[in-house]
Amino acid sequence: MKLAHWVFLLTTLGVAGAGLYLYLSLPFLELPTPWGPWPLYALLPGAYLLGLLVGGLYALALGAGAFRERRLLLREVRRLQGEVNALKRERLEEVPRIPDREEV
Repeated sequence: MKLAHWVFLLTTLGVAGAGLYLYLSLPFLELPTPWGPWPLYALLPGAYLLGLLVGGLYALALGAGAFRERRLLLREVRRLQGEVNALKRERLEEVPRIPDREEV
């Protein structure tokens, strides 16, 4: 996990550095959009942030699905434990009790 955090940090710093470099050295570079020309130094970090947003939403959806699956599996385990306990009560086995020994 530490490696993933370092990669995320370095990627973010790289994108911010590239945006700053484009702003300082090539501020006239623009890309045409339906809303008029937008500067490249703003679109590069914007696209990165949009990717982070989509990835975060995907991670949240994946986590919610995992929690739902865990809840269903725990419900199944409790049901099976109830069945096992019912079978144990049905098939009660007598353990011989020695009168001079204490119960443990």
